[in-house]
Amino acid sequence: MVRRSVAPLLIGTLILRANAGAGTIVLGYFLSQLASNKGHPITSIQVGLIAVAFFITELTFAPLMGALSDRWGRRTFMIFAPFIGLVQVALLLLTPTENPFPYLISLQVLSGISSAMLVPAVLGYLADFTVQNHKLRMRVMSLYELATSGGIALGVVLGGFAWDHLHRYAFGMLASFYLIVAACMYLTPKVIQAAEHGSLRYIALRYWRIIRTPRLFIFIPAWICVTALAGIWLGSQVPFLLSAHHHHPTQLLIGSMSGPGGGSRLSLIMGGYVIFFGLCLLFWAFFLSHLPRLVLMLASITGIYIFCIALFGINHRGIGNDWLLWIWVPILLVGIFAETSFAPAALAYLADISEEAAKDRGLLMGLYSVFLGLGQLLGNGLGGVFARDFAFDGLIYLTTLLACVALISLLVLYGYERRVSNLLEAM
Repeated sequence: MVRRSVAPLLIGTLILRANAGAGTIVLGYFLSQLASNKGHPITSIQVGLIAVAFFITELTFAPLMGALSDRWGRRTFMIFAPFIGLVQVALLLLTPTENPFPYLISLQVLSGISSAMLVPAVLGYLADFTVQNHKLRMRVMSLYELATSGGIALGVVLGGFAWDHLHRYAFGMLASFYLIVAACMYLTPKVIQAAEHGSLRYIALRYWRIIRTPRLFIFIPAWICVTALAGIWLGSQVPFLLSAHHHHPTQLLIGSMSGPGGGSRLSLIMGGYVIFFGLCLLFWAFFLSHLPRLVLMLASITGIYIFCIALFGINHRGIGNDWLLWIWVPILLVGIFAETSFAPAALAYLADISEEAAKDRGLLMGLYSVFLGLGQLLGNGLGGVFARDFAFDGLIYLTTLLACVALISLLVLYGYERRVSNLLEAM
């Protein structure tokens, strides 16, 4: 009964993320095609800047949109936001071949506003929905992340095939999916929402007090660093490097998906990766939802290190040593399995904190978009720099560095939680 009631929202999220996944692949190949034109050179830095424009917009508007959803109702934002996304994706079809960057960057503003409206409202809705059942909260948040990763998997598979068969017109095909998303959000049932009708200045002051609470403030660096990994590995940078029209003498992954049918091959590989990612989330949702949030997040950092080691081995296995894939790929999958525990645990942790500010739930859950935006901004921006200087290895180096910062943040938070727990027991 509970899962049926949130099914429209999860289906809408699945389709929404499919658009994002397909758009990433199609845009990466489109930019790679433009880069092959001598009159319009495109660098890794410029690819990163296109994504940066989106996330600057999202993190700027998300707190405001989350606060307005507290005042005006979350379903209004959930229904209206997809229409802005529809306009943005449809306009991508009209991208000019002459000096396309100003046009593409301006469209990222529309896309960022759409995401800033939708994500805080959806997460605030899910927090309201699970207000009386914290064990259910971990499961629902895991299903939300599963819909997110599953949608991206569907999108990357669809995006590669769409590019091979439709090229630029794939953008027009994706635009129609936003209508389905809006319909799903309309069918999502109403829940009791603790509305806030105070002045925006009063809400802003209370919001600042919430941000400064130790549990949240210590957690912020870890969240930003881990979400930066999505900007590195699920952005346009990876398909741009894999489909480059040149090869690297020692890094075998550079240009490995170029040539005829490269889009389809890349879609199948990335789609398989994200599907496995989603299955791991399903495991966390139904079998280990009772474990402490911080334990799961700390375990995920170990998974990131394993992921980096395996990917470095794959990239440097040497020509003619493909048999090493039988060693490195299983290790890679172990790392992915461990790192998938972070997102649902972090969302559940954030929702737990929101219990202390129920009237500001949308505002607080809007921090998800802020952290995600800052992280993606960091990942895409630095990813372009590291990719320029170190090629594919640069993405691995950056991932390792960010994981170190996240680990320090989580260890400090774990120590703080232990001290608070011991103090409460002593009382």
